[in-house]
Amino acid sequence: MMMNRDKLGFWARFIAIGLAVVFIASFVFMGIGSNVTYNVFDMLGGEDQQAQQQGGGPEEQIQAAEAEREENPEDPDAVKTLGGLYLQNGQLENAEEVLSEGREVAPEDEDMPILLGQVYSQRALASGEDGGEELHRQAGEEYVAATEIDPENSDAFLLAGQSYDEAGDTGRAIQYWNGYLDLELDGEQSDAVRERIDALLEGGGEEEGAGNGQGGEEQPEGGSN
Repeated sequence: MMMNRDKLGFWARFIAIGLAVVFIASFVFMGIGSNVTYNVFDMLGGEDQQAQQQGGGPEEQIQAAEAEREENPEDPDAVKTLGGLYLQNGQLENAEEVLSEGREVAPEDEDMPILLGQVYSQRALASGEDGGEELHRQAGEEYVAATEIDPENSDAFLLAGQSYDEAGDTGRAIQYWNGYLDLELDGEQSDAVRERIDALLEGGGEEEGAGNGQGGEEQPEGGSN
């Protein structure tokens, strides 16, 4: 049983909206959003009703995705659909297991580490201070993996910078945020990123290795473009 276009469209939209969700949750410190509640399908603009019609409720969708993945265990799309549904429904351990296995099956798939990074980000947010820094660091490593697969993926640079900032690794946060600015000089988050970089540099928190996010050795003056 092959994945149809509707299913492919679902996980592609899920990834895009998932990134938006992480932005809302993680950029609170920048003043972009706070106390936000959301439903992923609501953010898709009516796609929740279509999903309900096509696959029933969350449990039915997960069961169908589990069957799809069992039949096609090496199909990256089947893995991402199941992992994304687990993530969306708060089944973070299941999502981590499925997506970690998927990373081994499809190491060059750039969406897989982004989804896995979101799992670690959500786990970190749920954990509070107990192990949160290490989980944020793990999320950062996954987002970095996505930048290595696709050096033009500005979202991955942005998320990596945020995760390393939350992990207390100022140097790498600045490094990947500068990588974002290299790609998105006037991006939606560019001004907020510049402000955060300036605040970190003014606080004297820059660590060794804060390059330009694309493998550069020197930190641009002022920490931003």
